[in-house]
Amino acid sequence: MVTTRGQSKRCDAEVLASAPPPYHSVIFVLLAGIVFVKCLPTLDQIDDVATIETLSSGLFVGPTALAIMRLLIAAFVISVTVMRVMGPGLSPQPSYLSLSKLKPAPIRLVGLRSLAPFTLWCWVLLGVTFVLTGTVPLLFAIDRSDLIHPWHLRLALMSFEVSAPCAFLVSTVVKYALWPHAYRSKGSEGTAVFRSFYGIVTHNLNVIFVIAEVALLGGLPVVMSHVTVAPLLGLVYVIFAWSMANSLGKEGGGPQFLYFFLDTTLGWTTTKALVVLLAVLLAFYVTFSLIDDVLELLDGALLMHLTSCVLVSCLVCKIRD
Repeated sequence: MVTTRGQSKRCDAEVLASAPPPYHSVIFVLLAGIVFVKCLPTLDQIDDVATIETLSSGLFVGPTALAIMRLLIAAFVISVTVMRVMGPGLSPQPSYLSLSKLKPAPIRLVGLRSLAPFTLWCWVLLGVTFVLTGTVPLLFAIDRSDLIHPWHLRLALMSFEVSAPCAFLVSTVVKYALWPHAYRSKGSEGTAVFRSFYGIVTHNLNVIFVIAEVALLGGLPVVMSHVTVAPLLGLVYVIFAWSMANSLGKEGGGPQFLYFFLDTTLGWTTTKALVVLLAVLLAFYVTFSLIDDVLELLDGALLMHLTSCVLVSCLVCKIRD
């Protein structure tokens, strides 16, 4: 186990009673939220894309096979979520930056509290997405399109538009930020949570499922004019993390954050981290909005689609130190 000088200092540090976010972080979140809500797409704009045909057409399979594969993915995601909630839980201890004023304390993630990480928010949303997108082609295949409500179609499309970039944000942050930081701070002990069954599944299969949908199953679109939808989930989570800081750790342990870059005691570093995360999320959204054009350049060949899936997975997935 590796112990840094910064960690030693924090072990002797006074426990803070609270850790309110800096005013500039609050202003940034409020302004970003107002802008994104103001620019949300209208129902007519959503309905232009969220059609039965869009959600029931497969790239290489028919509606029935598409429905089965999507619903199987949904069943797997839901099963893992139930196992996580019903399981013994986890007690990770955060690794903060050397500038942090927080004293690390174990965070008890058990029961519904195990869904507190942003990873699990995105994982659950992914399951909901595949339930919604899977039932549309199923009803279409059995000639019961009359049971498909317009809001079913809208939510199916929009949940995918949020899930896709968020899944890539989660896996990218884990691979290139959280995992290396944990390894530098505590060695292999610090990365145990990422190498666990739940860590491997929720940080890797989330991306693989999204890539499979885009390149192999239905090729659902991510519409550029809907770009303000995805960041709202991230902003809501930031507010959630701030409000839950005093409740995550053990009693008397002071405020805690699951992610070191959300640490509110870092001053301007906190706001800079929020700006970077938002920029990365928007970049992934733009990337997904261009994927259909890229796939067309590949002539729609199955082998090329499979190769693309493997290459993209290698860029963002990680399973060992």
